[in-house]
Amino acid sequence: MKRETTIPQKKIYLLLLSLLSGLLLWLSWTPSGFPVLIFFAFVPMLFISDLLLPRHSKVSLWHGIIYTLPGLLLWNAGTTWWIWNSTPPGAVGAIVLNSFFMSIVWGLWHWSRNQRIPEPASPVILITFWISWELLHLHWDLTWPWLNLGNVFASVTTWVQWYEYTGAFGGTLWVLAANFLIYYTLKAIRGTTKMKTIITSVLVAWLAVPLVVSFFIYQHHTPTQSGVGIEAVVVQPNTDAWEEEYAMSHTEHIMRLLATVQQQVTPATQLIVCPESALPHNLYEHILLTKNYTSENSAYVPFILLDSLITHNSNLNFILGLSTVEVYNYKISPTCREVGNGKFLEYYNTSCCYNRQQINGLYHKSRLVPGVEKMPFPKLFGFLESLVIDLGGTSGSLGRDSAQHTFTLYLNNDSCKVGAPICYESIYGELFGGFVRRGAQLMCVITNDDWWGNTPGHRQHFLMSKLRAIECRRTILRSANTGISAIINERGDVLQQTKYKTRIALKQTVYPNAQITFYAAHGDYIARFAFCMAVLSFLFVIVLMCLRIFARKKCSSLLRFFKS
Repeated sequence: MKRETTIPQKKIYLLLLSLLSGLLLWLSWTPSGFPVLIFFAFVPMLFISDLLLPRHSKVSLWHGIIYTLPGLLLWNAGTTWWIWNSTPPGAVGAIVLNSFFMSIVWGLWHWSRNQRIPEPASPVILITFWISWELLHLHWDLTWPWLNLGNVFASVTTWVQWYEYTGAFGGTLWVLAANFLIYYTLKAIRGTTKMKTIITSVLVAWLAVPLVVSFFIYQHHTPTQSGVGIEAVVVQPNTDAWEEEYAMSHTEHIMRLLATVQQQVTPATQLIVCPESALPHNLYEHILLTKNYTSENSAYVPFILLDSLITHNSNLNFILGLSTVEVYNYKISPTCREVGNGKFLEYYNTSCCYNRQQINGLYHKSRLVPGVEKMPFPKLFGFLESLVIDLGGTSGSLGRDSAQHTFTLYLNNDSCKVGAPICYESIYGELFGGFVRRGAQLMCVITNDDWWGNTPGHRQHFLMSKLRAIECRRTILRSANTGISAIINERGDVLQQTKYKTRIALKQTVYPNAQITFYAAHGDYIARFAFCMAVLSFLFVIVLMCLRIFARKKCSSLLRFFKS
């Protein structure tokens, strides 16, 4: 009878612990959270496993999933509910699937503990499993790394200046290890004084040393202010994505952009950064590259207007977001669409540089938003292609680049290379570093954050660029259609920023930086090492499980022998 009443009570207790973790994770998150909470937000979930272990359940994997899922759902829903504003089905899918995938990591960890692994292996297994999950989430078709733990410090970049060496995965490692140390500190309360002293000392050092190092780097890293200064103007046209963007012609768009910058542009201006979808209607790339257009073709009138401006200032360079399409004689990718007569069309979300050389290179967005710009796993779900969410432009999956291309700005008697990642790509540290490894000395993030409305979404997205600035030590010129446009220096300091739903332009003299940070050069090496460790850890647990089964069968055989 006692067992029947105890188990329901324990389930409620486990649920409350899970929800407590979810609440702490939610309260720690950007843009207005308290990041310090992240260092013990997972501790209640660690104790969930302790409470489940005595049962040694044969379904320990499922128990690890089901008892952590409520808290993970609370965290995901509390931080990313704003996706609903652009796509309700996408919001439900992202929140539920992301929470479930996270819970699988906890389920695997609890299953591993159920195999009676040595206690020192316990934190190694969870940390490497979680980091491996975050690495997977950067690269597979359902990519959604918004809640990777290292991103939590985007609002307190003075804490993580060492990201130039580790990237955001260093932050994930810092967070998870701190949670384990606090967990062991709480468990050691009834232990010996010596044990409490050792664990507490390690915990304090683990939290304090990275902070001291970060503050030291921050004070001693002087953003580049030498060499060729570039007078740059960042535009925020504030075009309503739902009502105006696709209703306006290209001529109307370019006139709005030029009217917005006219008060800031001077004869010394060399760079004007415009947002994603600055020209949202489809443009044929072969026409752009060969300049085979006339004023009668209204879609290309903006480039004739830009030519007239460049005639008066030959050092003027424009970074523009375009929707482009190219014609092929064969199907070059799964997303290429047949249009008849042996012709195929590939559509792209594109950034370009336009200057006295006309189109000076095109870059096609290489990290596409699942369910909005691409159908995940097209070989399996290609028949659902028509269901890819249409946000007003080309519906269906887009083509993409396999590498990050840079553009050359032509200045007075010099030149400078820039990278122009598009929107969602500013979450990806290693991808961002790809532009730097290919020579980018400045970075221009172009985006359209109006789809989410005035929610935490556009503020969270803006803060990601601060982390990227530190990782690569590049000045970032961030142009949002609306949201937060900004100029961010190499330390992640915001020099200027706009308000939401404001039509405005920012001007700043910025300086290129050619030095490559350790992280930009080596990418997500922490995650790759953790993945190798996770594989070894999983094999170790499998071996332990097999030995236990073998030992159990051996004992059973011996008992039967003696009984006979």
